Amino acid sequence: MSKKTISNLSWVLMIAVSFVWSCQDPILVGNDLLDDERLELKVSDNFDLSSQTIVGEKVTTYRPSVDTRTYLLGQLNDDLFGKVSAELYMKFNMLSSTKANYHLEQLLKFDSLVLVLGYDSLATYARSIAAQKIEVLELSESFAEKDTFYSDASFQFKPDPLAVFSTVIRPKDSVSVVNHVTRKVVRQAPQLRIKLSNDFGTKLINDENAAKNDTAFAELFKGIYIKSTPVSSDPFIYGFNLTDGALSTQNPVNKLIMYYNVASGDTTLRKTYEYLINTATINRYVHDRTGSKVEEFILNPAKGDSLTFLQGVGGVKTIVKFNDLKLNDSLLINKAELEVTVAQVSGQNGAYDPPLQLIASHKKSDGKLELIKDISQLINTGVNFSTVFGGKPVESNNVITYTINITNHIKSAVKDSSYASDLYLGILTESETARRAVLYGAGHSTYPMKLKITYTKNK
Repeated sequence: MSKKTISNLSWVLMIAVSFVWSCQDPILVGNDLLDDERLELKVSDNFDLSSQTIVGEKVTTYRPSVDTRTYLLGQLNDDLFGKVSAELYMKFNMLSSTKANYHLEQLLKFDSLVLVLGYDSLATYARSIAAQKIEVLELSESFAEKDTFYSDASFQFKPDPLAVFSTVIRPKDSVSVVNHVTRKVVRQAPQLRIKLSNDFGTKLINDENAAKNDTAFAELFKGIYIKSTPVSSDPFIYGFNLTDGALSTQNPVNKLIMYYNVASGDTTLRKTYEYLINTATINRYVHDRTGSKVEEFILNPAKGDSLTFLQGVGGVKTIVKFNDLKLNDSLLINKAELEVTVAQVSGQNGAYDPPLQLIASHKKSDGKLELIKDISQLINTGVNFSTVFGGKPVESNNVITYTINITNHIKSAVKDSSYASDLYLGILTESETARRAVLYGAGHSTYPMKLKITYTKNK
């Protein structure tokens, strides 16, 4: 599924909704609604459901031609979900239009090499600011931008770090920076600035071949590996906006900057050269659930009837099983909705906001997951599917619920006994979000998951 922004034009949505309802097979909504006197509208919600938590699959964090916005750094660690770390791999390019020319200078003096990354202010999770220890290591092996990479990617790196320091991450605060050339203080957008090793910067600026040749540059500097861990025990994940546009030469934030000075007579000229960040940036997610509550529920599926778990970044998913979908042939399903409620459990609510958008999948005949038709049909029309599907959190009286429209999914299951009806609840663009939730399970005494089917019956 493309991660690009979906159009939300109302007139397109009207066409899409019309398409969804009109292009359905004979069991779909609106069948035989020609004679109102022959029909009787009814609602049933006493279906037998069961639920459980499973380990999620690795997620795609870089795919060529897909423009991903958010890349995450940081770490969460608690008794509910265990520990998850978000790490980054990235590499750099010289400008195609302007090669480095510092090797031509006669009286050259290296000043510093600084990596600048623009924050994504919408990507913070668990805290709004937090002190972090940043470590940057130099890769000893390269990777190609033509390949697809997943959240379990791993590359070799050199033992001596290019940078190690602690700082307070403030993703929404602008920063003051001294312009190297003019020496004036300027305000810039929220950003993380990482000063890399002087030894490495000197080696780079003194390598004439790396300044003249892209291949030599890529061989000398294969890329970096970035880790960010809490200075104290505060859980915190934050992100950077690394869309293709945010990495282009037109953007003033994301880049690697070489600062240097050149003696010219009695004066010193201050100069810079800016390297581009390659679009092939990769997120690595490391999960350790040892001793956590979610591990207990994964190892004991029967516990899923009380609570289930959802987590982005390839964490965990919830399965909902429909155990009694046999309906009389004379019943015509008009709508089927699944309602799930966010659980009030210690350590979950407050800092850990629930996902903004749920999605639902089922297994194909080959065992792979695919989005249910209630989502895919709308996505194929290019509109915001959540308007019809639902799946957004709604709070009422301090209770948060998700309601999702699974009409086509249920109809397919009723019509075809071989259709895989088990529903896999996940999070939209989970490779870019660390959000999570604990949900009440299908057998919870107060807030059970509930399937509500509205149907008509021929008299």
